[in-house]
Amino acid sequence: MNRVILVGAGCGEGLITVRGAELLRRADCVVYDALLDEALLSLVPPHCKTIPVGKRAGAHAMPQEEIDALLVRCANEYPLTVRLKGGDPFVFGRGGEELAALARAGAACGVVPGVTSAVAAAELAGIPLTHRGVARSFTVVTARTKEGIADTARYASAGDTLVFLMAKGAAEDIAEGLVAGGRPPQTPAALISEAGTPRAQTRRCPLSELGRIAREMQAPLTAVVGEVCREGLLGEPWERALAGGARVAVVGTPDHVARVSEALFSRGLTPLPCVVGRIVPLPFDAFFERLGDHDWLAFTSANGVDVFFDRMVQKKVDVRRFSRHKIAAVGEHTARRLAMHGVQADLVPPGRTTQALAEALQNAAPRERVAVLCAAAGNVCLDEAGVRYPLYEIVYEEHMLARAAEAIRHAAYVTFGSAGGANALLSYAPLPDGVRPVCIGTETAKALTARGYAPAVAALPGAEELADAVVSLQKENVCNG
Repeated sequence: MNRVILVGAGCGEGLITVRGAELLRRADCVVYDALLDEALLSLVPPHCKTIPVGKRAGAHAMPQEEIDALLVRCANEYPLTVRLKGGDPFVFGRGGEELAALARAGAACGVVPGVTSAVAAAELAGIPLTHRGVARSFTVVTARTKEGIADTARYASAGDTLVFLMAKGAAEDIAEGLVAGGRPPQTPAALISEAGTPRAQTRRCPLSELGRIAREMQAPLTAVVGEVCREGLLGEPWERALAGGARVAVVGTPDHVARVSEALFSRGLTPLPCVVGRIVPLPFDAFFERLGDHDWLAFTSANGVDVFFDRMVQKKVDVRRFSRHKIAAVGEHTARRLAMHGVQADLVPPGRTTQALAEALQNAAPRERVAVLCAAAGNVCLDEAGVRYPLYEIVYEEHMLARAAEAIRHAAYVTFGSAGGANALLSYAPLPDGVRPVCIGTETAKALTARGYAPAVAALPGAEELADAVVSLQKENVCNG
């Protein structure tokens, strides 16, 4: 039965629920809003249809009635449609209207809650909405309604803590209304800009200054009013506790970014995920017709494994057709991905590079025929290993590069997982002064040295080793500092 699931994307980057991420990985269609972490779209499988419906630069938002109709059409066409909404679907997200429209159409539907900015914005800034002896309740208000700016005077006594969403153009009216309703002008307040992103900024001020401060900050803007915003409420150490380790921008494809980010986080660093490349499958059905021409199948990446087996499922190719073939993988990560599909690699060279794979194949199978299943831009050394079958290409999109370039401005280090990703990003924008580059291998490092940078290089190509290289560089900087 076809289903449509409303999924909350959370507030900012990386705050989607585990259940939400699982659904994205299985989705056949994703209908998504603006003002959410677009890196989440990198989770979807290669065959998934993605449809933007939120307001973006140069384009207006799709009217709600059209979104409702679109979701009904998707329910009829796709086995699993994910309606990806910023924050939580039911907190000023009009999710109730969409669910009602689907129910009226007889579509199977459901909801996965998200982390709403109504709570997360203040929380990420170290402001507790409730605190023993200070605040026992909080009230959430949208600063804008269909008729215009909300009448905020009525909320002056609504709760100990007040949270106003979409407050950029309404902050002055919020302050005037609350003062008129009885809140003292000196009531502590805070404004949080772009919560959950590397660009997040928090400014505390008296309620009377809310409008002036808001004009100096970027949307989306959340206003918090109440004693919980008072400086020193949690004591000075909270700032250091929340800050985490050095910020590291992680550039690459979705799989690479996820693995390196996890490795950095486990070492006490703060990863800034920067997905810059989208995996686009290429037509390689001719390979299945020539399967008998080869003795070995060599996989050069985990991305290639996923694309290959996804296509096998679509074509209903019986895995027993590969029973006589030997399997090679470029490294342990690719071998583990093969194992997830029920296939054990016969050859995994310790070098973890395509050059090492090509040499290992020449030694292990000097007279056997090899099918090299790789990316379109694979290393030329693979030509020596066998017949190349490009499975996919990596498309670098401008909006992804723009997001990455902005994130790097807030980082101390930036890691690169491929020469292609490095060239794409550095062609879009140079690295800011003071940001130290770290590369996964020598081929990637060449792309940076050619542009005048002096990158550090991981001891071995791998997520853990790349994270270790950042840690070593940080220690070196501390010693030299």
